[in-house]
Amino acid sequence: MKTVAIIGVGLIGGSLGQALRRTRHYRVLGIARKARTLRDARRLGAIDEGSTRLEDAAHGDLIVIATPVDHVVPTARKLFPLLKPGTIVTDVSSVKGAILDGIRRLSKREKIHFVGSHPLAGSHRTGVKAANANLFRGSTCVIVPLANAPVNAVAALWKAVGARPRILSAAAHDSAVAVTSHLPHLVAHALVHTFARRSERPLLRSLLAGSFRDGTRVASSDPDQWAQIMTANAAALRRAVREFSAELRRLEKSIGTPQLKTLLRRSHALRRPLYHGV
Repeated sequence: MKTVAIIGVGLIGGSLGQALRRTRHYRVLGIARKARTLRDARRLGAIDEGSTRLEDAAHGDLIVIATPVDHVVPTARKLFPLLKPGTIVTDVSSVKGAILDGIRRLSKREKIHFVGSHPLAGSHRTGVKAANANLFRGSTCVIVPLANAPVNAVAALWKAVGARPRILSAAAHDSAVAVTSHLPHLVAHALVHTFARRSERPLLRSLLAGSFRDGTRVASSDPDQWAQIMTANAAALRRAVREFSAELRRLEKSIGTPQLKTLLRRSHALRRPLYHGV
């Protein structure tokens, strides 16, 4: 039975721990700053045992850094000298270029194999109490190896919890998720700000539609974490914002003209197969 050390037992780390323990092929060691978090994680079945000491992560056969984006490289900087050469480490961050750039020298110096991961699954809720053992089932997990790091152990980890691994370059990954993940979060916040700037806000509140609720749901996500994610993927996100702004201007110009119906029909047809007609 392999031991997986998960550093950061929040929504993603806790969900991964729960799912791995259900397979009965992995033992999970949780590392967190607060003993209370570890008690909750153990009560919720996310870990077998826990520690507040980062050095205890060295007991893992495979180590997962499941911290917020800004903490991944600093954590690796403290962790790698504690590990034996050849140890495999992965992360769960939704940005890969900035992470791999920061870890490249560290892994080479300490002879650690780093394989970036990004499970495309999550929730606007945070913390281990929001953990869900089925979170990754049927999802895609992008794998971005650093240099010639072996990917089999990391791919097997994600397959074990029901995810489909897919290997991409950091540049391809970051460009894609800027459109499919990071831009929608930014748009949700823009909608909320648009609502807030209107002088007749009480009236708007009484007329809130389901489309506004669905379009702004992800604005309820942790703002600190998402500021980190967007900053780490700034170049790709700015490019996506420019493309989106151009499309929005095109739609604006079409309002009141026959072209509007054409554009709406086109996007309607394009979206349906993306989610199997739902």
